[in-house]
Amino acid sequence: MSAMHKLWAAPLFALLLAGLSFGAETPSTREPAKESAKTAPVKKKATKPKKPKVQKFVGNISSVNAKTGAVSVKGSAGEKSFITQDAAKDALERLAVGDRVRIQYSEKDGKLAATSVRRVKLPQTKTKPSAPNPNTEPKNQPKKL
Repeated sequence: MSAMHKLWAAPLFALLLAGLSFGAETPSTREPAKESAKTAPVKKKATKPKKPKVQKFVGNISSVNAKTGAVSVKGSAGEKSFITQDAAKDALERLAVGDRVRIQYSEKDGKLAATSVRRVKLPQTKTKPSAPNPNTEPKNQPKKL
């Protein structure tokens, strides 16, 4: 055998033995064939913590407390009370009762936690120019015949 073959044979033989040792099953992990046929193995699902679903709510502020970060908003779906966090708590200082707001929130431990509070501008209605009212004409000018 040449020297080159010897260099290749030694590592390959070592890998062969290592692979067989990993594939061998130890007696402590073996189950008797009769028991495994009777009971199906129970697989445990890895439970990942779910992110809370972000929801939106639009309405008018009915009460606000900037110190505690609590705000109550009355909308078409009823009145909801929120506890604000971080930047949303800072936004409460600029809001007042009666302001129309959109709140993004999620439910945590049975409480509604607001992550964003934004003032909503009311939609502007287009007004048509009305014809001058003859009863409101200025009295200084003479009436036309």
